[in-house]
Amino acid sequence: MAKPLRLRGRSLGEGDAPLVCVPLVGGGAAEVCAQARAMAVAAGTPGAAAPDLLEWRVDALDAAGDASALEAAARALRAAAGTLPLLVTLRAAREGGRDHGLDDAARVARLTALIGMGAADLVDLETDAAPEALRDLREACRRHGVALVLSAHHFDRTPPVAQMLAAFRRAADLGADVAKLAVMPAVPGDVDALMAATAQADAALAIPIVSMSMGEAGVPSRVRGFRHGSRITWASAGAASAPGQLPLAELRARLREELAS
Repeated sequence: MAKPLRLRGRSLGEGDAPLVCVPLVGGGAAEVCAQARAMAVAAGTPGAAAPDLLEWRVDALDAAGDASALEAAARALRAAAGTLPLLVTLRAAREGGRDHGLDDAARVARLTALIGMGAADLVDLETDAAPEALRDLREACRRHGVALVLSAHHFDRTPPVAQMLAAFRRAADLGADVAKLAVMPAVPGDVDALMAATAQADAALAIPIVSMSMGEAGVPSRVRGFRHGSRITWASAGAASAPGQLPLAELRARLREELAS
């Protein structure tokens, strides 16, 4: 049984339903803050479709390469998000992110600064990042009590179950607090394979597991993945950060139906 993480009053890793995450992918700080503020209002409104946490895709921000502008945006966003936890992600171009000319060390320096100013409850880095950068980020997370999500993405395929299980194990071995895997299905059986690997990882590892199969064919993994141990699912409330994300209200409705079945 994975040890749950506490995130501003929410629990990641226990309960019957997954946490729902909405990505913030705007290019301007004002746009990102407006979306976060709207999500915070929804979170405080009974019956409203609301997320449990927000993912700030820093690489989508026009000013991601400017350290001082980025920190100003982070302060404003943290205030706008209210009680919603923030997962902060700065993807490299090779990982599907926007290219700001930052190598792994520079990306980790940006993330470490945001951690130090209290702007992140979780941060995400790919397991293929430079070992020194990954070590530095892990140490910063430990110093400040921030959860480290280590992720792997396959945008063109779904690996065999054994390889996917190895990806989850690698994240755990590297010191992740959460292990995440995203894959692209070619046939319906690929979604089943991901769910099998997720269930095995959830049973074997002492950290929360997160997985999703991308694209239209992968939508069932976003609705039923929690049945197999995936602890977070993503929904869009504006621009999506990955193919296959359902609109927030639709995902909430489908999760209610799944939980009632």
